Amino acid sequence: MRIGIFVVEAGRSAGGPETYEIHMLRALANLDRTNEYFIYCTHQGAIDAIGVRQDNFTYRLLRPTSRWLSIPVSLPVQLVRDGVRFFHATMVPPPWSPKDYCMSVLCFSNWSHPEFYPKHVLRRLNYLLEIGLREAKYLLCNSANLRDDIQRAFHIAPERLSVTHLGVGPEFSPMPGEEARALLRERHGIDYPYVLFVGKHQERKNVFRVIEAYARYRGETGTESKLLLVGRAPSTEDAIHAKIIEQGVLGHVERIRYIPYEGLRPLYAAADMFLFPSLWEGFGLPVIESMSCATPVVTSNVTSLPEIAGDAAVVIDPESTEQLIEGMVRIHDDAGFREALVARGRERAARFTWDACARATMETYERMAAA
Repeated sequence: MRIGIFVVEAGRSAGGPETYEIHMLRALANLDRTNEYFIYCTHQGAIDAIGVRQDNFTYRLLRPTSRWLSIPVSLPVQLVRDGVRFFHATMVPPPWSPKDYCMSVLCFSNWSHPEFYPKHVLRRLNYLLEIGLREAKYLLCNSANLRDDIQRAFHIAPERLSVTHLGVGPEFSPMPGEEARALLRERHGIDYPYVLFVGKHQERKNVFRVIEAYARYRGETGTESKLLLVGRAPSTEDAIHAKIIEQGVLGHVERIRYIPYEGLRPLYAAADMFLFPSLWEGFGLPVIESMSCATPVVTSNVTSLPEIAGDAAVVIDPESTEQLIEGMVRIHDDAGFREALVARGRERAARFTWDACARATMETYERMAAA
């Protein structure tokens, strides 16, 4: 059977969506050497990032390079030429399709919190996603919370929806502290203890509250640990710097704009704790990545995050600076509690694998084939 897979974010340093595309495809390649897969990409970097080279995987580089031409024109034409039975849109579908398809749904904040997105991005994104919600035979949601939100908002028949949790690979595991610190000194000049935040520096990631909480935490505990903010700041650069000054922690907050996926393990492993009090997540990959590296986590009690974290993190109201501070202080002060969190975190994260994600995806492909 010939199956198409259309990827958009692989090779674009796009965070969770990119990680999903790359690692789901790699796991799928390990599981299935029988079906033929045609992987449709909009740039060469996607092919290099996915890196699968085996007989039943064929890459198609769509032309022209402009996605707004190749997606509506070149992709449908190539689907017909390749004779695929159906295809899987991992991020967005084309505006029209000559073939049946299933679609992954990775987030709901583009509908629930449009203020989180630039208007021109939101308009294009929602246009294609809403076509997919209407036209896709099946929708793969990366959490039960996301599935329920989609069903309620768009009145989609339950049989069209499935939960396909994301995963964490063996590349995330504990590291001896000195080894992790040596790598960070060599690669990034990080030679100090730190509390860690990883994510785009945007409103839905709650980065401003993280800065406020850290300032109070530093005052209450007397810690020498800095706050390390890792992630891009597309439109909040000046506002974040102003917040750091306002809170009196200039010189105690360090910022790294981007660390590639393969560099995250020592970053998690050397952290005092990981802060992820996001206001909205479709899944929340950094939670299980940091847990796998034996780092205690503070995260939110909203959207998918309690579903993913379970009882293995300090789960707080993300709109309460007080609760965030209390969680941080407890991890700092109570060694027994910290050790229990680490143990539960590693056990919890082990439940989420890319192999399981690929198997759940293949179940949807089997339903597509039987339709």
